[in-house]
Amino acid sequence: MPTLEADRIVALHLNRHVRFSYVSDIASVIAEFSPLVSPLWENIKGFANSSFTTSLAGAFAGAIAAQRIAEKGKFRDELVKEFQATNAVISLAIGMAAQAMALKKQHVRALKSDYLNDLKSFEAHKEKIYERKIAANTPFEVKPNFLFFPEISPPIAKLQDIVLNRLSAVGRTIAVVTALADSVGNLNGALSKRNELLNAFKNNDFPEGASFHHMYLGVSYGETHTNQEYGNSVEAISLYTDDMIFFSIKLCEDLRDHGETLKKRYKSRLRGNPPRISTTDFEKPRQDGLVPKDEDYVDWLSGFVTVQKASSKWWQRK
Repeated sequence: MPTLEADRIVALHLNRHVRFSYVSDIASVIAEFSPLVSPLWENIKGFANSSFTTSLAGAFAGAIAAQRIAEKGKFRDELVKEFQATNAVISLAIGMAAQAMALKKQHVRALKSDYLNDLKSFEAHKEKIYERKIAANTPFEVKPNFLFFPEISPPIAKLQDIVLNRLSAVGRTIAVVTALADSVGNLNGALSKRNELLNAFKNNDFPEGASFHHMYLGVSYGETHTNQEYGNSVEAISLYTDDMIFFSIKLCEDLRDHGETLKKRYKSRLRGNPPRISTTDFEKPRQDGLVPKDEDYVDWLSGFVTVQKASSKWWQRK
């Protein structure tokens, strides 16, 4: 027992010595490295607060700000270009409407009216013969409007190029431009056909058995032949002139709405007042009966029952 008790006392003493030595070792390590840790920390703080680090952080923030400014500047430039393109198309469309209305006012309206009056006069002439008020061989006197009309050359190709390639408008605007281009082509075709017939009249170049009255009035000749090309050409000229007027004005209206969309887009991201959109006023021509009514185009208009929304190009998206 004495031996066991002695061993326990010795072990306890050794354990205390070890713990003391372990703590002493940690303290000595800390004491050894503390002169190094303090300068290192000071260096880290010094680096963080150095002009290089501050400049680096400032450069990064400046780069982000510069990128945002550049993006906003690009957005502004592209949007202003679309404002300008929209106004350019409106000006072209106004010019095309004015050209067609001038043609209608100066020539087409009278051309159609005179031709219809000639048809009525011919029917009255036949009625008098039938009622024996005049002799059967009494000639029908007519003074037709045989003025040649040259084909028109509005800037439809330029207008199409701007709308299709430089505007973000979609929907009805595209359909209007297509219809306007068709109306120009069809009108020129009708004008050309009438001029061709006038040359035939001038040269007495008629089908066998036909006379001027047969070809001009569209009455039958021989047993079963009828040629109504001249009357059809007059009707086509009137119809396609109205089409050109109608679709030119509709394009102006659609681009006015597109301009309002551009204004909202501008105000949503930019300061200041947006560029102005050209205005149009066709009230006087309407009062003069030069502008076709929407009721005459109800089938076409029925395909566009909602107001269109412009598509966003990549530079317009947030």
